[in-house]
Amino acid sequence: PKHAELAIDLGIAASISLTNLGIAHCTLLGNKVKSIELWKQGLDMLDTILGDAMNTAMIIPRHKFIWMESIRARLHCDIACLLLGLENDDATKKQLEEDTLKHASEAAKKGLDIYDELINGAKILRGETDGSGSDENAQDGNEDDDNKKEWERILQEEVKKKQAEDDEDKPPEVALSPLWIDYHRCESARALGLVAHCYAQAGAAVTSEGLFQSALDASSSYPFGQSLRSNSNVVVVDDGKGIAQSSPNLGLIARDVRLWYAMLCNNWEKRKGDADRLLADAQTIDTEMIFQGYSSEEEKKRVSGMISSLWLFCPLDFERK
Repeated sequence: PKHAELAIDLGIAASISLTNLGIAHCTLLGNKVKSIELWKQGLDMLDTILGDAMNTAMIIPRHKFIWMESIRARLHCDIACLLLGLENDDATKKQLEEDTLKHASEAAKKGLDIYDELINGAKILRGETDGSGSDENAQDGNEDDDNKKEWERILQEEVKKKQAEDDEDKPPEVALSPLWIDYHRCESARALGLVAHCYAQAGAAVTSEGLFQSALDASSSYPFGQSLRSNSNVVVVDDGKGIAQSSPNLGLIARDVRLWYAMLCNNWEKRKGDADRLLADAQTIDTEMIFQGYSSEEEKKRVSGMISSLWLFCPLDFERK
């Protein structure tokens, strides 16, 4: 068991390192192909950990599984962001090729699905499915869909049975942080913004705006956060929620979704006023929240939003008692 736990820890460390190395290749070397290659290796590493755990009947501790899924969500969002050309302030605004947009959309939606489960719990425990193939394939009597539905039904029954049996003897769960779900909710704004941008690229402006509104709400939902609704400086909102100042990662996400939303408004008739307001908010987040006291006023180029996926860790994070 100790060797199995060590293998999980090493796999998580490797996937984080591949995430960070991909960001370095993207932001410092401008090598997008290598970045995506490294991020896909990170996803493969996480799949390997899960596969080995299943083959050896090793139960991954819940807090480490949450950790793994957080990394996975970031990796999918990184891939989508790069494919959409949103990695820096000089992002291209040209129409994407259909195949590129398709792959970006798939990656963004995968990231969003993971955040949904991190925030609200596994879909299968909520009695939900992804609904893929439920219309056309069901009408055609697709046998694979029938098998999938039956398998999901069996899994739901087994999970409920196991929960009932183990409820009293279940060991206490280890939480990474009391604010972990709140953190994921704010971080999900990035996935929402990327999905919204995909819809904008596909010409579905109304759907895109609805998703961007959800992204703004998510990015401003952190407890003890700071609000932009002020004429002078930044103040705490009445409910205590707003943009996280304690995490530069979440601040960069809050800034980026406003920049992406502004791009949509700039391409929409009579929405330049909204675009200007969003750009002003993004600038406020940059200068008065994330980099206050660190960046010079003369520095015009924004820090890449890809930095929000950096995951800093040390060996003590894996310490076992």
